Amino acid sequence: MSDKIEERSDTKNNARPTAKEIFTAKNITRLAVFTALSVVLYMFAKFPMPGFAPWLDMQVSELPALLAGYMMGPWYGAVVIVLKCAIKMPFTTTSCVGEIGDLLMGIAFVLPAAYIYKRNRTLKGALVSVSVGIASFAVFSILVNWLVLIPFYARVYDWNMLVGMLKSLFPDITKETFYVYYLFCSVLPFNIIRGIVCGGLTFLLYKHLERFFNYVFAKDGKKTMNDRTVKINSPKAMERLGKKLAETLSGGEVLLLMGELGAGKTVLCKGLARGLGVKQPVVSPTFTIMNEYFGKKYKLCHFDAYRLADADEAYGAGLTDFIGKDGIICAVEWWENIKELFDGCKTIKITIRKTDKGREVRIEK
Repeated sequence: MSDKIEERSDTKNNARPTAKEIFTAKNITRLAVFTALSVVLYMFAKFPMPGFAPWLDMQVSELPALLAGYMMGPWYGAVVIVLKCAIKMPFTTTSCVGEIGDLLMGIAFVLPAAYIYKRNRTLKGALVSVSVGIASFAVFSILVNWLVLIPFYARVYDWNMLVGMLKSLFPDITKETFYVYYLFCSVLPFNIIRGIVCGGLTFLLYKHLERFFNYVFAKDGKKTMNDRTVKINSPKAMERLGKKLAETLSGGEVLLLMGELGAGKTVLCKGLARGLGVKQPVVSPTFTIMNEYFGKKYKLCHFDAYRLADADEAYGAGLTDFIGKDGIICAVEWWENIKELFDGCKTIKITIRKTDKGREVRIEK
């Protein structure tokens, strides 16, 4: 099954988030945690790599920034990089030149990777984003060393000292050939390895951390309809119920829809979309797996998981990158095979049952 997801980009309806939506307890906590982890990795968890220049330390302080960029958005990842380097600067041994170089290289890694993933939240999109990020990181590592770091160190220490420190690795190195040997035989492969390690760890940790934060903040801002059973006698009434339900949502909720074919799940979602301010026509996502709509404040993602055999297929299709996100309301039909994905989310179970007089809708927190 293709991991492509149909995305509708109606920028007119995609309102910018307000400061209140950005500076939530969840976002501030995640940013603080990722920054703290990045600082610890940057200052303490590093070691020299055999076969490379002795001052090139293996460390993965870009990992928390990359996780923040994937989980929260590209600029959050860049903020983690900036804060990490700013916190390190008072302890600098390079007049802050080394930290500035790390800042430039870190942003070159995180921003393009997180931006691509934001635009294409599928397994393939994640692979492409990490690959582009590593390539950008490697290129900028060459540029920063060539234009900033080596000229600085050459003035502070002396060319002969720099050349002498690399003689054991490159016996034929001279001042004239220093850049060729150092940049392309040491800096380039070293930072490609660093990028691959960070990217690999991101794949291993991202989903688990996302679920952890969703679990911790599952009750943050929760306000839903009380548990109730509603009798519905027409499609219009079903739409009105969906619209009323939309008025109680605060972002991040996952609506788990149950009901046989023709029960009215999509009709309910039409009302939900209208209540969120969606102007686009709402149709069933049977063939596209997911339809995405932009409301005045929140985005609505309407899933049909009927063709997904398990949670792994849902991950491959990119569904997990929308579920439980701030500012996104998810409505999921035929969710039973992937129910473990919703652990820790703000879920609302909606069961629609056909009756002789219409429909009976059970809403449970």
